[in-house]
Amino acid sequence: MSNVTLRNDTELLRQIAGWQADYKPGERLADYASLGVGGEADLIVLRDHAALEPLAAALRERGIAWQLIGGGTNILPVDEPFTRVFLHLAPSKNDVTIEGRNVSVSAAASLGRTVTYCAKNNLGGIEGLAGVPGSVGGALRMNAGAYGTQIGAVVRSVTVFRGVSGKIEELTADRIGFQYRHSSFAPDDVMLAVRLELNERPFAEIMEDIKRCNEKRRTSQPVKEKSAGCIFKNPPGLSTGKLIDDLGLKGFREGGAVISERHANFIVNRDHATAADIFRLMDRIRDTIRKAHGIELEEEVIVWKN
Repeated sequence: MSNVTLRNDTELLRQIAGWQADYKPGERLADYASLGVGGEADLIVLRDHAALEPLAAALRERGIAWQLIGGGTNILPVDEPFTRVFLHLAPSKNDVTIEGRNVSVSAAASLGRTVTYCAKNNLGGIEGLAGVPGSVGGALRMNAGAYGTQIGAVVRSVTVFRGVSGKIEELTADRIGFQYRHSSFAPDDVMLAVRLELNERPFAEIMEDIKRCNEKRRTSQPVKEKSAGCIFKNPPGLSTGKLIDDLGLKGFREGGAVISERHANFIVNRDHATAADIFRLMDRIRDTIRKAHGIELEEEVIVWKN
């Protein structure tokens, strides 16, 4: 089992309880990852985000490694038990506040619900993200995008807990590098909140666009199956899904992992797949694309290993 040091540290466990946090030993990451895979790990769920600073300091003093787990929609954890602690920021009831065109959002908030809430307040510009699963913080880290929309384009500032310094900073947009499915945040940065600047639009118009995007998503993606979204990034000017499809790989499987017949850049967990099944299927895709086109595919899903 992982993190025996933490489990036996009665003083730290007492502090954790006082910080409005819940310690959950031996949780299955498979229950937190949208792909439904992942080994055991110790989790600490923070109901008060202010606890992050003292908790991270206490873990650092004891030499206990930690990592944030958000909505779990774009991660691929290995099957083995993890030796680090995972921190999870619980969403609250008041995750979104609006002042004019400026929207302040907790990073723990659901991305889809945030888009809908803004739409109800006649604020648009992020309609394409309505059906993207996961949290706002995860969307920031990946610079999530869909149907011509990228979240980085509307970010004005992000409040970040810097894992290296143990301090909270507010970064303006010009200090953040947003690129295709990538941001400049460090691996141990924890996004706490973001300020967005949106466009004023009538609610009815925004909802029409949201409905249109969601209909495209339902017809082109396996939204009712366990997946982590696109597994690989698109090479410049190309579609990875089309490359895989053209090579006849749709429906190929390794164990319980299957290349979706609906979208070839999605791997779905159809029959109790393990992470090892998914890794083998990813290797098959990489090798086939490399031999056929000389292209090295880059992962879009975030792989978690010990």
